[in-house]
Amino acid sequence: MGTEDFRCAPGAIGWRYVSEIEREEPSNHRETVDVVVDASWRIVRARIETGSHAILLEPRDGTLSGLRNGRPIEVPWDEWSHLDYLSPAFNAITARRLDDTAEIDVVYLAPVTLEPTEVRQRYELLDREIVDTPAGRFLAARWRYTALTSGWTSELWTADDVVVRYDRAFELISYAPGRTGPFPLND
Repeated sequence: MGTEDFRCAPGAIGWRYVSEIEREEPSNHRETVDVVVDASWRIVRARIETGSHAILLEPRDGTLSGLRNGRPIEVPWDEWSHLDYLSPAFNAITARRLDDTAEIDVVYLAPVTLEPTEVRQRYELLDREIVDTPAGRFLAARWRYTALTSGWTSELWTADDVVVRYDRAFELISYAPGRTGPFPLND
């Protein structure tokens, strides 16, 4: 369905993830994802541009507020809320915030249009294990993700702040850990 080239690292206030995405559906287009979280892995700012739509969001006074396509937008939000979009960045952020299995309230941004809806998701922490990927072997937390509205479920593995495997959704095919990323295991 596409490719995503990303960079992520600790930043001045927490952690930042920036990516360039090329998608084939619903038609060929490019996207940008830029998300910043604080030291507790809570959203500070999220910016997504899909070519035909753009959104900039920040938590403020019980809402996730900002601009969607240049117009003001507000969505109910509290310190326990999560944000999701079709990028593994958001799964990595959620996994870092959770210690164990949990059902969470999520503002989900629809693919391409970035239309927000409130949904429930479940993350189940299954195990910590070594997982093989085309980019190397990693010691990772294994999660089962479930979209409670649709019932869609898949397993994903996170090594620190990177989703290294996500069945039926993403495949990590190359990776350079930089100074702070998780390092692949030596054989």
